[in-house]
Parts: sequence; C-alpha cells; structure tokens
Amino acid sequence: MIKKTRGRPIDTSKLKSVISTARMLFAKNGFEKTTLDDIAEISGVTKMTIYSHFKSKEKLFGATITDKVNEEFSFNIEELDPRNPKDGLLKIAKQFLTLLRKEETLGTHRIMFSSALIHPELCLEFYQRGPLEIHQQVAVYLDQCSKEKSLKITNSDSSASQFLSLFLGLDHIRCMLGLKKPSRKDDEQLILKNVNFFIEASFR
Repeated sequence: MIKKTRGRPIDTSKLKSVISTARMLFAKNGFEKTTLDDIAEISGVTKMTIYSHFKSKEKLFGATITDKVNEEFSFNIEELDPRNPKDGLLKIAKQFLTLLRKEETLGTHRIMFSSALIHPELCLEFYQRGPLEIHQQVAVYLDQCSKEKSLKITNSDSSASQFLSLFLGLDHIRCMLGLKKPSRKDDEQLILKNVNFFIEASFR
C-alpha cells in the first residue's frame, strides 16, 4: 500500500522505477534474498525514498502484485457486455490464463507457497492484491450477467471462484513444477472448453 506523505508530492517516475525494479528482483531472487538496498541502488533512489512510500518490504511486494494485476489482467467492466457472457468470459479467461502462464507469475506463486509458514503477512498481501482482486473483478461481471439473465447465477462470488478454478488443473500444476507448458493452441482449446462448460453448467 502506498503511504500518503506530507510535504513534497510523490515523484511518480521514481515510484514506478522502484516498483518495476522490485518486481524484477523479487521474481529473479525471491523475497528473502531481495533487499531494499538492492532495489534502491538499481532504481536510482535512496532507501529513505522507498520508506517514504512503503512502510515495509512486504508492502512494497504487495504493490508489485497490484502493478502486475493492473498491467496484465485489469479490464474495463463497461467493455464487457453482460448480455453476451460467452464473449466476456472468453476475454477474461484469455487474460487470466496469459497471466498464469508467465514465468514472473509462476515465480511469485512459488515464493508464496515457500513462504506460507514463515511470512504469513507477505502471503496476505499477495492474496489481497492478486487472487482476491482478480476474483472480485470476475464476480462483478458475473453479477451483471445474472441481472441481465444471460447467466443463471445465484452467488457471483462462488461462481467466480468456480470459473477461475477451471484453469488451475494439471496444466497449471505442471507449469508450477517447471515442466513443459501447454502450447498456445492447447490453451486456446482449454479456454473455449471451460467457457462453454461454465455457461452450460450455469443453466442446469
């Protein structure tokens, strides 16, 4: 979370440099081995500058997750037509699966699982800034579809979880383990099958 500070306004260019540098180092070296000194040196700012925006390394890590989600997944709800859920869900699924397949994302997930018992506060930052944020965006769209009666949904939260979970099967497990990734064609087929399955299941 970015802290609001008194006095001089935040230099957005420096802030972006800090976040992008932190993203790169966290993905490359992991959370434990990445220091604020390293981030400050590479991004060309002082350590105090980082602390003026983020109260801890965990909060900076959370900001990198938000930055990643905004860059790779966030969409304008108004651009998704709730009267045409197949088109909307195809767009959501494509963005979600593209995000999941990126090495930076996989690396972040590995960091989280390895840190679960050591840094619970870090895992909470990740959960709130990443998975939960994505889930909430999908739930909003599904709620709109329900109101338009284009999908039969009684609980948009649980339905969002069910939809996103369709992409966390064996292919995702293999990717997490560093095994061979599915081809683009395989992922395209998976997206279409899962979207069709979800739409058909919502009316049963």
